[in-house]
Amino acid sequence: MKIHRRNKDKSGNPLTDNMDLSQRYRKVEEIKLGLHLEENLKTLLQLSGNSIDVKFRRFSINKNIPGVLIYIDSMINNASVEEILRVLMIDTQKIECRDESHQLLRTAIKDLITVNNIEEVNDIYSLFAKIALGSTAVLIDGQSEALVCDTTGFKTRDITDPSAETTIQGPREGFVETLWVNTSLIRRQIRVPHLWIEGLEIGKLTKTMVAFAYIKGLADEKMLAELRSRLNRIDTDSILGSGYIKEFITDQPFSIFPLLLRTERPDIVCSAILEGKVGLFVSGSPHVLVLPAELPMFLQSPDDYYEDAIAGSFVRILRWAAVSISVLLPSFYVASVNFHQELLPTALLLRVTASREGVPFPVFTEILIMELLFEVLREAGIRLPAAIGPAISIVGALVLGEAAIRAGMVSPAVVIVVALTAIAGFTTPVYSMSIAFRLTRFAFTLLAAVLGLFGVQFGLLLLTTHLCSLRSFGMPYMMPVAPLIMRDMKDNIFRLWVWGRDTRPKLPGKREPYRQASGQKPGPVKSYNKKENKNGY
Repeated sequence: MKIHRRNKDKSGNPLTDNMDLSQRYRKVEEIKLGLHLEENLKTLLQLSGNSIDVKFRRFSINKNIPGVLIYIDSMINNASVEEILRVLMIDTQKIECRDESHQLLRTAIKDLITVNNIEEVNDIYSLFAKIALGSTAVLIDGQSEALVCDTTGFKTRDITDPSAETTIQGPREGFVETLWVNTSLIRRQIRVPHLWIEGLEIGKLTKTMVAFAYIKGLADEKMLAELRSRLNRIDTDSILGSGYIKEFITDQPFSIFPLLLRTERPDIVCSAILEGKVGLFVSGSPHVLVLPAELPMFLQSPDDYYEDAIAGSFVRILRWAAVSISVLLPSFYVASVNFHQELLPTALLLRVTASREGVPFPVFTEILIMELLFEVLREAGIRLPAAIGPAISIVGALVLGEAAIRAGMVSPAVVIVVALTAIAGFTTPVYSMSIAFRLTRFAFTLLAAVLGLFGVQFGLLLLTTHLCSLRSFGMPYMMPVAPLIMRDMKDNIFRLWVWGRDTRPKLPGKREPYRQASGQKPGPVKSYNKKENKNGY
């Protein structure tokens, strides 16, 4: 049998303390397992640095063949490891082959071990990568391949209600930090073999598992090829969350608007996958990326679909109106008071002018001070403990607002405008989109202070042009408004009844445009005329 020779430096050791990370990385990739157990253990000890959680548990097969179990103590299921050890020390006595260099020994051990997912590896790099995921490696003297058994048993967070995306009537399940738990939540909802989940490792040091789920035959193959290409070209040391992946694969990284939807809710991801989109999972992150994404997705809530169509449409229209208020109200106030007083009723203009008597700052400076103050309070409320965070934010806003008015630093009208703007901004369901709207509000306020309503109009023109130019994996960000797709408008600002949404969105679901049979409007039995699904399934 051929013995793999390890590359060594001049000192005779494969790894030395004065090696840089890149040198160690290249050297470890070259090291192969040898036939001598003690040499393999010496290399592994040099690699792990005698870490206290990496355990080397020795045993003997038939009292004459030494071996060792290697695992990370906090990552394994102890019962599985004990079962493997029992098999190696007791059940192997039935093995007729006693030649430790023979292939039959390793094959017999594989047949005796009842743990699922047993693999053979012949290099140190792959061996330690498997151990780091919770597996246990079995090294036997005279064998140049190690058996790696899946003994994963580390603790994970329970599935709970996502705190950032609460609903009144929707499911109470949310994603967690474990990749396979998250994919199982999708499998439980979409129970067909056409749901494909592909995975790959990204990150030289973190070895983060990334997976994406889609329905084969429904998702666009060109989009999937583009996604694979963007993921495969990522060359970095670490991926610690979905935010890292998002910045690597987004179409236009300099836009403040999120081009991928990030969510903790399995029902949102399932709904997107059923439309022909893709769900991107990252190990260690409870947030799943949905792609491609369009702007209306960020202003929709699962509660819209758990109410009837009329109530859902009303809430959705209210949400769009609130977003418009949060973005444009401060700029309209600044433009009206500074440049276009004739637009205000006389009584209101006199009241606003009187309230500003003695205020030492211009209107724009007042708005800017109060907006920044509120942003600081908002950030402080997020960072404070949950028990006192909301109370501190509310009390701080009331006390500071009242003190600023009494001190004559700002006018009462500005406090009202900023308060209405903040309340309207809280209606945005997705946090990343609310940040984009807040930044846009500052830009509109600055344009209004310089050019008045003409500046606001110019800002709206720039904003519309920018939004229409954005793409999310090749899909227009403003669809179905730009380009105008009339059949998709039924689930945009308004929400149509479920029985009326018989088609998928035109661009993501173009391969299978019909999702259900038409003619299912409720009515008397004699007038019920169900038509066959045009897709034939």
